[in-house]
Amino acid sequence: MLMLNILSTRSHTIFIVLSAILVSTAPASSQMASAKNTSAPSTYTVTSAIATIKSTSGGSLNVVLQPTPDPVVKGTQTNLKLIFDQKGSSVVQSHIEYDVTISNAGKQLFQATTVAGHPGQPLHTSEGIVTIPYTFEEPGSYSVKVTVFGILFNPINPESAQFQVNVA
Repeated sequence: MLMLNILSTRSHTIFIVLSAILVSTAPASSQMASAKNTSAPSTYTVTSAIATIKSTSGGSLNVVLQPTPDPVVKGTQTNLKLIFDQKGSSVVQSHIEYDVTISNAGKQLFQATTVAGHPGQPLHTSEGIVTIPYTFEEPGSYSVKVTVFGILFNPINPESAQFQVNVA
């Protein structure tokens, strides 16, 4: 697996690929939209009454699930906002490798990596916050499982957090 690490300052972006170092003198903002100055931790405000916070099974992260609209209604697109927090805090953890599955009555209905065209390959969020759109077709209780495969470009043993979403 080829890994790309990005180090960003206010005026330059340095791309490190394996042992080769490529230095760019263009401003960081023109290099990659996802390359951000991460010198200050990012925090957020939970805006949904049905937001739930759970630790991953191995305790490496906290995951916040914030579905909107509130309440979740069948046949209406729901945005499942996921926030990956540093363990024991509300500081957003950047650079997470993850997948999301939605199941009902033991049957898997959705897998984010499959929808993205990369089944079995984790997705990446550089900012630690993602929104997954999904339309629940029937009322009932659904399971949303968030599995984490890596933190800050370092693979970890997969850890998951499982949430329940009730659909009216």
